[in-house]
Amino acid sequence: MIKTYLPRLLFIFALALSGCSIDVAQPVAPTPSLEFGPIAPTLPVGTDNGPPSVASTTIPVTWAGLNLTGSLVYASASLTDITPINIQSLDLITGEIKTIFTTTGDAWVYYMTISPDGRQLVMSYAPPSVGTALSSRALYRMPVDGTTPPQLLFQPPTPDDHYIHVEWSPDGKYIYYVHYNNKDRQQPYPAYEMFRMAYPDSQPEKVADKAFWPRISADSTTLVYVSLDPTSGVNELFLANADGSNPQKITLSGPSIPGIIDAPIFSPDGASILFSAPPPPQAYQPNWFEKLMGIQAAKAHSIPSDWWSVPVTGGELTRLTQIQTINLFASISPDKNRIASLSGEGLFVMNWDGSNLTQLLFNPGVSGTVSWIP
Repeated sequence: MIKTYLPRLLFIFALALSGCSIDVAQPVAPTPSLEFGPIAPTLPVGTDNGPPSVASTTIPVTWAGLNLTGSLVYASASLTDITPINIQSLDLITGEIKTIFTTTGDAWVYYMTISPDGRQLVMSYAPPSVGTALSSRALYRMPVDGTTPPQLLFQPPTPDDHYIHVEWSPDGKYIYYVHYNNKDRQQPYPAYEMFRMAYPDSQPEKVADKAFWPRISADSTTLVYVSLDPTSGVNELFLANADGSNPQKITLSGPSIPGIIDAPIFSPDGASILFSAPPPPQAYQPNWFEKLMGIQAAKAHSIPSDWWSVPVTGGELTRLTQIQTINLFASISPDKNRIASLSGEGLFVMNWDGSNLTQLLFNPGVSGTVSWIP
């Protein structure tokens, strides 16, 4: 029993530590304060042992004045009780929250991507452990409507191999994913490898070495990713053709250059890149818990961060927000006018320049990624 729930307890503890490091005395900024809404309740739904049954609840639409459409799909866990991970969708018109999948045991959902037609979901998912053997993070697929449980897309070659970040190309032809081996490691950080495969069943092809956080441009021709030196942990932004050819470093300039970069995404016009990074000063030393658990300083997800932007050609950085929160990840609205962002406090939306920041859902248990679907 202890082994079954230990990962969740450590996850909750890690979030608590990260939350304690957030600077609540921020300077006045043009970004408005977040208005918190109610926490989405945990719902009794089907599990990963059988076909899920979709359950729902409804919250007040406090953002009605924004005239948002579509739904946000995300994962959520309770921080007050040892409960399963729920994959949920929030209808932005009605406020209905549907729980379409619930894990059991020590299973965990790490990362999700939705097909361009909004029907299929592919996720990095570790199913429940069998005995004392922990499960690998593998790629699974399931329908977004939750009518059937997750199905394995393909199996990692060994229990030490893991598939993490996964993204669908906007044209629907490819999924991109990141692999690392937790055992074959001779340096402080994992040696990440990025692959893509024509969906659903072609042979994978390597796109880049020492690379993670893939995102693809709206026309599916260009790839942005974070390059990670496994020895030094240095992060850099790179652009490449969709197949990984012609990689080009995006040179950042300004009074303070982030040493940690996360979750890049193209602007709708393809002219700039948004990314998550902690504000200055950049000096960071992992605490005892992070050292014990191997939490990587290469990822800003566990460090209070903000949204920044830079032209795709490189140049001066622009800080878009002053919220200093963890777990930032963005998705573009169907009308291309806004982004939804997952954060350490839940879900919010904002304009591309960081203005009109509005909290939709206050839920510190939200984690991983968010996808905005029509």
